[in-house]
Amino acid sequence: MATLYMLTETSQFMMSFVIVTEKNNCIVIDGGRPLDMPSLKEYVGGRHISAWILTHAHDDHISGFVDEMAKNGGADFDLEKVYYHFPDYDALIDNHNVPDYPYFKTELEEMLPAFRAVRDRFAHKEHIVQQGESITVDEVHIDFLYTFHDGLYANLMNDSSLVFRVTTPNTSVLFLGDLGPDGGDVLFRESRDKLPSDMVQMAHHGHMNVSMEVYAAIMPKACLWCAPDWLYAEPEVPPYLADGERLRQMGRIRMYGTALTRRWMDLLGVKKHYVTADGTQEIPL
Repeated sequence: MATLYMLTETSQFMMSFVIVTEKNNCIVIDGGRPLDMPSLKEYVGGRHISAWILTHAHDDHISGFVDEMAKNGGADFDLEKVYYHFPDYDALIDNHNVPDYPYFKTELEEMLPAFRAVRDRFAHKEHIVQQGESITVDEVHIDFLYTFHDGLYANLMNDSSLVFRVTTPNTSVLFLGDLGPDGGDVLFRESRDKLPSDMVQMAHHGHMNVSMEVYAAIMPKACLWCAPDWLYAEPEVPPYLADGERLRQMGRIRMYGTALTRRWMDLLGVKKHYVTADGTQEIPL
């Protein structure tokens, strides 16, 4: 039986998962920041990494990977393949036809230049994921249901998150990355019949995330929360989401705190919640 490890944060609200297959190979998802790399290496344990999936270009998800590549080309890992699909920096950086260009530019510049600077270290191992593709690692099958959709600019990087369904002979897990409301609407429209899963990784750490319709289509029995205590206990409207007029200007009006998402899960009858605030979670697949 495969095992999923949801690693607790060394750096704030990062996201890092390791799947160990029956044949003792690994699938890594994101990994977090440089501070989180020692923990990731502990759980990888020198195993062969058949697939390292990078959901999107935010520092709390991929800066650890970038740092490892900059440091020694990832020599500390036995890495076979890197899977990702990021927005095209050159094609977008001069596009001012967006709701909030300063924010849009900050999003593009947060990790993409650093990622591009080290790309030559792993380009021979990379695969740019296309929606509808699948991969299989031992008994673990992965279907990629959503990739970056050009035109979703209000929440650019989060809405570029890879969404994929992990299936084993025993269970299924849907990974939503940091997908927001707009990306969630596209996912629901295009792939609602592919969403039902036993477990779901809560989009964007459980706040400012996909709509209730998406979670209702998934109908999970368990939720995976990459969230420290303060975030898991966040109110429906925290201070940084209180300015509704500013959110409207940014095209991000459908954004709420974790409390709302937790109520949705109660309505869906979810009884099991794995939370990184409680430490690294070991989950049989």
